[in-house]
Amino acid sequence: MRRLLRALAIFCAAIVGLQVFSAPSAVAADISQDADAVAKSAGQKWALKSLANGKYVSVDLNETDTQLQWRLRARADSVGSWERFTLHTNHRAKTMGLRSEVTGFLVTAEFNDGGDREGMLRARGARLGQWQQFTPEYVNEKPPAGSPEGSQVLAFTATPTGGAPKYVTAEVGEAGDGLLRARGTKLGSWEKFVLEPAAAAGDDQPPQVSAGNAATLNVMSWNVCANNNNNCGWSDDRAGFAELNEEIKRRLKSPDVILFQEFCEKHAKRVEWMLEDHTGRGWDVRFAPVHHQAGGPSIQKQCAMGPAPDSADRGAFGIAIAVPEENVWYKRHDLSSPDPHEHEQRSALCAARPARAVMVCNAHLTAGGADFGDPDGVWRTKQAGQLAGIVKTYEQRGYRTIFGGDFNSVPPDHTESDPPNTVLVDTYAEYRECDENSITGRPRDGEATKPLGDRAIKIDYIFAQDTAEFSSCSVTADAGKSDHYPVYGTVRLPGN
Repeated sequence: MRRLLRALAIFCAAIVGLQVFSAPSAVAADISQDADAVAKSAGQKWALKSLANGKYVSVDLNETDTQLQWRLRARADSVGSWERFTLHTNHRAKTMGLRSEVTGFLVTAEFNDGGDREGMLRARGARLGQWQQFTPEYVNEKPPAGSPEGSQVLAFTATPTGGAPKYVTAEVGEAGDGLLRARGTKLGSWEKFVLEPAAAAGDDQPPQVSAGNAATLNVMSWNVCANNNNNCGWSDDRAGFAELNEEIKRRLKSPDVILFQEFCEKHAKRVEWMLEDHTGRGWDVRFAPVHHQAGGPSIQKQCAMGPAPDSADRGAFGIAIAVPEENVWYKRHDLSSPDPHEHEQRSALCAARPARAVMVCNAHLTAGGADFGDPDGVWRTKQAGQLAGIVKTYEQRGYRTIFGGDFNSVPPDHTESDPPNTVLVDTYAEYRECDENSITGRPRDGEATKPLGDRAIKIDYIFAQDTAEFSSCSVTADAGKSDHYPVYGTVRLPGN
């Protein structure tokens, strides 16, 4: 059934591709890597409401004219999938792109069109290029009464090639019918919008679980280094989904759960399909972004463009969890992080396996050093404590817990000169780590996971509740095209 659905998804993506190819040149030539752009992402959704007419901005899917398809109009009275967007940036939140939930593509200002279509906004961009990046201008006005908490009034501009910035305007007059166009030269009422947090329908709490039987799970954690790092061996230092799949596939050891760090959003669906083909069972790959913030909302950091010559948009940058397809609930938890104007705002991601009463959480803590805002480990210590607190809330709801990832910190009994070694002291005191007690005289240490020239250090972890038992823990000292080694743990969780 799952593979039939996948075939249907590919067919639908091909139809979408045909529609997009008929549009002007702002759309990428290679649609295949964009077909499942936003599936299963825990990124915050947003809605835009025009202050001029009080209507929500909607993507027009009913338009049959190919020159008007997926245009944006301020015309909806409530928020559904046509009115939801995610926010993306590759300039530390100084610019933002809006990805439509319903089309999976980025809002584009059509500066090449003429007449009534000049500057029209349409949700059809396959890459975060110049016409898909808007500069927000946060207005010092209170949102209307009844606006959700976290709402902000803003205007935003788009810049045509070689031209001056243009305000996005909601043309609410009789002829405009709420059409959004980048054509304004000054800030007026038609140029003001309310940016509102918008959540899809669903329970914010995980499913209730009954007592779980003892269970044994194989867990893998790997920082795949997929974004843009010249210490890694990807094409142009950036992973494409085909070579990423091959690197992951040759490291699989009958996994039940996989934690990925430094992962690109648009790889999620392709990795999911690879896992299904390789293991013969259904999988879900859940994604959560890291963010930047500059005086406004948190905006998802974008993965650098993919390897040449296609230079594909790879979506947001963050972490992911691969879990069996029984998973129906997952959630992003934002972690305290250094200065949001300069540094990435890190997240944890948790996914439930209700049939086994298991909750799995993944995190990539802030990197050390002054360049990343945490030279003394203060922020990583806070993040480690917050992650443990998140895990405890799920334990209180009856879940057995497993968590791990790239913590960018050496263990407490590490003896090399890689300070600080205090970040995970409390975590080791409360939980059991995969490699704990494997080194005589240094119980809170383990096999190295990060090569550093002529030596290596441990900064990747798999933890479980203190009553669990790890029957095996290993590291494959083959980074391949990453700069980390994968970690494997087999853990037996007691019944509860």
